[in-house]
Amino acid sequence: MGRPYNVILDLTERCNLKCIMCYFSATDRLHFQPFSVRLSEDGNMPVPVFEKIAADLFPQAWRVALACAAEPMIHPKFRELVTIAGRYGVPDLWFPTNLLALTEASLDAIREARVSTIAASIDGVTQPTYEKIRVPAKWDRLVSRLELLQSAKKASGSKRPRLRIIFTWMQSNRGELQELPAFAEKYGASELDVRYVSPTVGVDISRETLSEEDPKVLRGELARAARDAVSRGLRLYSYPEFERKDELSHNPISRIRRRIWRLKAGLDRLEHLRHSWYQRMDGCAYPDRDFVIRPNGAVNPCIYWEGDPIGFYPAGDRAAFLAGKALARIRNGLHFGRPVGTCKTCSERRMAFYRLPEEEAAGSPSPVRLPTLPR
Repeated sequence: MGRPYNVILDLTERCNLKCIMCYFSATDRLHFQPFSVRLSEDGNMPVPVFEKIAADLFPQAWRVALACAAEPMIHPKFRELVTIAGRYGVPDLWFPTNLLALTEASLDAIREARVSTIAASIDGVTQPTYEKIRVPAKWDRLVSRLELLQSAKKASGSKRPRLRIIFTWMQSNRGELQELPAFAEKYGASELDVRYVSPTVGVDISRETLSEEDPKVLRGELARAARDAVSRGLRLYSYPEFERKDELSHNPISRIRRRIWRLKAGLDRLEHLRHSWYQRMDGCAYPDRDFVIRPNGAVNPCIYWEGDPIGFYPAGDRAAFLAGKALARIRNGLHFGRPVGTCKTCSERRMAFYRLPEEEAAGSPSPVRLPTLPR
């Protein structure tokens, strides 16, 4: 495969909002490990560092996300950075954003760079709900940015960049999930990304969680919104599971219809099958394939990793990270059923198909130990 990598960056340590369920509600700035390493005083990734990362990774990356934990468009050099990224012809160049900092000039740079998707975090489809959750954002500003993006695409006759709407489902917007598909269609979105609100360190979301609600009722609400979205031509890029295996029909025709609907909805995609295969083969789909890079240049093997980085930019490069002892330790731990660091408790980890450590513990012969995989 000519582009085997997935690159996720944070261009800055800051955000312009303090959403009620987000870590930024309790801080003005994120600090990424190791805390002693900093590339700038303002928390923004320097342009020369980004240029090195882009030259090193982007030519072999299938997907590049220009943000993860913070707001990319408030980086003072965002237009320059997206222009640099656009030089490498990344098939899926995208970024999540609250969209509020979008301007005509930045939109021109985004379109010229052939960004495939802008994923706008909205979380409310009415003014009271939106402004309650996404503090101190203003509804009128959001609507004007959605209209700017929509009108620019219409004027150019291009579908790019696609609009994906991210909606974090919680008590404050519980009822608005049903209104989300119509809202998304109105503003020209092509995809929905719906997720449950989840615990965040340092933030009390106890009043927002849906964990105490009747799961069957929640699944019913999710199912209705999903079917409405797909009927409007929207794809479900990411969506909570709303079907239980023990409730599905075993009728062959019903099963075929369900499969066709899920394919149309985007819930069953080739990349999901590939992800599952890598999990089964290697114990996890991320190490060796994902590079998560923070504003301080720290490189991690996935977005969940909380241990020491596997390397740093600008001192290191892809070849050094892949051949390094830090990644080898993570990789071998997953392969042989002895995970290290964050992998020990990560729910994304799966058992590699040829390694069953419980058999070894029961006295079965130990499996053959493979050497560190060459890269």
